[in-house]
Amino acid sequence: MSVRDWYVGIGEDAEARVVIFPHAGAGYTRFAGFANEVGSDIGVWAANLPGRQARIAEPPPRDLTTLVRTLTDEIAELTRRPYALFGYCGGAVLAFLVARSLHERGAPAPRALIVASAEAPDIAWRPRGLAGLPSGQLWARLLEDGGVPSDLAVDPSVRSLIEPAVRADFAALAGYRHTAGPPLPCPVVVCFGEDDPTPRGAWLGWRRQTDHGVRLVQLPGGHWLLDDACGGLASVVRSALTVGERV
Repeated sequence: MSVRDWYVGIGEDAEARVVIFPHAGAGYTRFAGFANEVGSDIGVWAANLPGRQARIAEPPPRDLTTLVRTLTDEIAELTRRPYALFGYCGGAVLAFLVARSLHERGAPAPRALIVASAEAPDIAWRPRGLAGLPSGQLWARLLEDGGVPSDLAVDPSVRSLIEPAVRADFAALAGYRHTAGPPLPCPVVVCFGEDDPTPRGAWLGWRRQTDHGVRLVQLPGGHWLLDDACGGLASVVRSALTVGERV
């Protein structure tokens, strides 16, 4: 693996794969515990974006269209085995757009698009103006709105390290304008926390993006399910890849 690879394997590869798109500002190591929960018979891969971790010296991308095109180009090798796409929080937009782009190119469809703590892309809140705030205001807003895990937002050393990537990711998300397109040829599984105040209709809205149905999975906890219900998320992935979604 090169530090410039756009996808990184977390642990050993396997016949079936899940490809993760992390939340704003996050890198692939955030999902090490998740990979352990999934188990060795599923290969866990994650998007490795510039501006964080092994690629921290590179400028983080702000243009969503270019980023999706590159991620789609680079994922081709991973789609040659059974696979699922998993978008976590803001990463769900990337997962959805890559799934749509793969469909447009005639690539093999994923077994499922799995999203966690993510509203349907045509109605989801966009962080417009957030990326341009002064540092103090930016982190105050993120803490207030729950835009990043609180343990990261309160640590000044971590904040200074990840702030460029956080700003770039929110700038890219703010620029997203949903356009109608062909429905995805795979089921969508929407994971949400029982304490998340988001209206149920925002989760059900994913039905508009697929012709294979939507399954809602309620898990213990709030918005940050990777911390609150890591094992539950792993079980959802295992079901999608080893049993197949039945919606």
